[in-house]
Amino acid sequence: MNNKWRRIIFAAVYLAYTSIYVARVNLSMAGPEMMDIGILNTVQMGILGSVFSTVYAAGRLINGGLSDKAPPWLMLTVGLALAGLSNIFVSLFTPLIGLFLLWTTNAYAQSMLWSSVLCVVSSMYEKSVAKQKTSVMVTSVAMGNILGIVINTFLITKFGARFAFVIPGVLTAVLGIIVFFATRSIKPIASPDKKHISMLSLLKNQEMLSMSVPAMMHGVMKENISLWMAVYIVDTYCVDLSTSSYYILLIPIIGFIGRTVYPAAYKLCKNRENTVSLIGFIICVAASVLLCFSGVGMIWSVLALSIIYAAVSMINTSILSIYPLHYLKTGNVASVSGIMDFGTYLGGGIASMIYGVVIKHFGYLPMFVSWAIISVVSIVFIMKINQKRKAEVKSE
Repeated sequence: MNNKWRRIIFAAVYLAYTSIYVARVNLSMAGPEMMDIGILNTVQMGILGSVFSTVYAAGRLINGGLSDKAPPWLMLTVGLALAGLSNIFVSLFTPLIGLFLLWTTNAYAQSMLWSSVLCVVSSMYEKSVAKQKTSVMVTSVAMGNILGIVINTFLITKFGARFAFVIPGVLTAVLGIIVFFATRSIKPIASPDKKHISMLSLLKNQEMLSMSVPAMMHGVMKENISLWMAVYIVDTYCVDLSTSSYYILLIPIIGFIGRTVYPAAYKLCKNRENTVSLIGFIICVAASVLLCFSGVGMIWSVLALSIIYAAVSMINTSILSIYPLHYLKTGNVASVSGIMDFGTYLGGGIASMIYGVVIKHFGYLPMFVSWAIISVVSIVFIMKINQKRKAEVKSE
């Protein structure tokens, strides 16, 4: 495969993965209007976010194993098509049970994608180059959030909340067709030394279980910043969605910067992804504490949320994208990515449901306090993992 064709495939997959975040953050952006016209309330909004994260988590675990063996074009095309169609049907604003079923479909469809994205990158490049390309590919997450806020705010203010689901749905489905033609030649990751590790064995691995804890904890913050950022700004500072979007946009922009500087941070930390995660969680503690103080102005609140999102974005790259590449030789990149993503979205899903109830009765303070606590817990787990790795190196 020549370099030109690699660039075309990379660009197609990058744009496709960007599009699904436009078709995910739309619920957060449309939330205030949907609540104003009586389609949802705060608790139901939290349940929808929880349903998405929980189904996505289960789907990542299932599809992680499948993506090691299935052709990437199949997983990507089906996932993008289903995500696009479910968003289009959500725009009909069916009864609540219909919204839950459609958003569940969107969640499962999107869970089919990331492992196959990693497989595409890993198949096209050597391991060292794949790590560099992966750190670029993950910026599609922040780019999708930025475009999601800009595009969906424009659509909601000009045409209404329905169009925040129709247009992203069509965009995602069209990109699914493009990806189908671009990636047909990419085959599943083979295991050169025939030492493919079963999913059950991976789930029993002690380090894998330990890594799942910070994966869950960072997922709590990552998913709930995305879910609640618009509602929090509108509720707390009594501004309309159009005004709040100018401030909210800062969150994914700084998150994008966090993902963009990851390669430099990774190199500075001597190619130790856990060290990058450790620094990220320390930053989360400090920023979460700032949010706990009453009387914090909107600019400071948005800045603190942005810093947390940037730190979490770097942690996300370490855990979900770089860590799985350690399993390239055994052909378990997709499986390990699926396990880590399962922990991430399971944490986010459980927390979304809890936060929906807590915010309704007690406000946002308990959520910010919990972020500081879970960041400290994650720091402890990562330090223990690092100590165990050092002991293993010394014993060798």
